[in-house]
Amino acid sequence: MSSNIEVKKVTDKKMLMEFIKLPWTAEIYKYDPAWVPPVIHDQVKMFDPKHGYFWEHGEAEFFIAYLDGKPAGRITAHTYSRYEEKYNKDTGFFGFYECIDNLDVSKALFEAAREWLRAKGKTKMNGPQSFTIYDPIGFDCINNGRMPVIGMFHGAHWYEKHALAFGMEKYIDWFCFMVKKDGINWEPFFKMREEMVKKSEFKFVVCKRKDIPKRAGDVHRIFNAAWEGNMDHLPLTDKQFNMIFDELKLAIIPELAIFAEKDGKTVGFILSVPDANPGFAKLNGHLYPWRLVRAIWDIKRTRTLRTILMGVMPEYRGKDIDQILILMTMEIGIDMGYIQSDCSLIVETNKKMIGALKFVNADRYKGYRLFQIGI
Repeated sequence: MSSNIEVKKVTDKKMLMEFIKLPWTAEIYKYDPAWVPPVIHDQVKMFDPKHGYFWEHGEAEFFIAYLDGKPAGRITAHTYSRYEEKYNKDTGFFGFYECIDNLDVSKALFEAAREWLRAKGKTKMNGPQSFTIYDPIGFDCINNGRMPVIGMFHGAHWYEKHALAFGMEKYIDWFCFMVKKDGINWEPFFKMREEMVKKSEFKFVVCKRKDIPKRAGDVHRIFNAAWEGNMDHLPLTDKQFNMIFDELKLAIIPELAIFAEKDGKTVGFILSVPDANPGFAKLNGHLYPWRLVRAIWDIKRTRTLRTILMGVMPEYRGKDIDQILILMTMEIGIDMGYIQSDCSLIVETNKKMIGALKFVNADRYKGYRLFQIGI
């Protein structure tokens, strides 16, 4: 390893800001049009123990690697007690990985994370998870050159190479599916949806914007139950869910917030938002008013949706609720002028959901890979 590489722990607010801004200062994405810079203000809030949900149950260390005295990479090592209580106490995690294309620098970062986790008694290192399974996860290594949709992120194309060079192996893949207007005759599907609704014992309700906040409790309850059994699922805490829902509620399209009800009780839902990433990319991490105006303009022009949350209570599965919700989203979305809807992330082991998406000829167009190594 080159002697001019030094890895340091983040020890104060100045270094934390250096950690946050490293993708810019190290020019990792200087010529990469697929990168959507994270909003710096949001990162500061996430890393603040007073505001970030992770710190209620997690512990983390932040590292920066310097090459010839200049920031060249970053990584976190962290543990999460809720994961340990449900799954195992052997696994620790790394996340927020960014690094120039230099294997010596990447090795130094992974070594720093591994040593910290070893000191915590861990025998496996899994990641990237930034911080948990419902935050940005995996290296963007399946169709990497495509800009992700809102809520997803883009990583440098050499990150998988870094993981493999360090000796990591694939842990699991998470896929993105795109349901498109073109390439399929939707009319028979929509007619079939009408017949399914007529025969259904459930009522399907399209939400009004003023009612979206009132639905938060139903979304939280159903999501936690519906995703139980999914790979590494942990029920969202109140603080975690509120953080997510507060960010989403203004972006959710009311016409595409659809709820399935039985006897007045909500048993399923689907929520979609416009893909704001092309607009967010122009913010370049800053919420300056002139950049916000341009971003809002681009968001209004987008023809892509992301179906960002969906769930059906386990006891009501197999009753066509998920197919009806997906088809209603496509039909209403097409009428509103949208031409495609992303459904992600779906873990490769979730055969039921993947089957429902294949039912509407969805394209598996992108994916994220988690890695693991014994330490």
